[in-house]
Amino acid sequence: MRETPRTFVGSVVLLLEGPVCPHVAAEVRAEIGRLAGVSHCHVDTGAGTVVVTAEAPVDRTDIVGVLDRLGCRVRA
Repeated sequence: MRETPRTFVGSVVLLLEGPVCPHVAAEVRAEIGRLAGVSHCHVDTGAGTVVVTAEAPVDRTDIVGVLDRLGCRVRA
């Protein structure tokens, strides 16, 4: 992630360090969905991925901050 722009429009896939339980996945979708510019958030619980789609610029650090707060670590 260090080589990519900090803000994005469109979709970005974040790989997590492990699978996510359905309860946490619901929290992730709700919290990321509230960020300004985010139009969709999908969590694949088994694969441990989060796909975020933005219609306006979104800062990746805001997304990673939500994930950290909810106990989901993003692979570096």
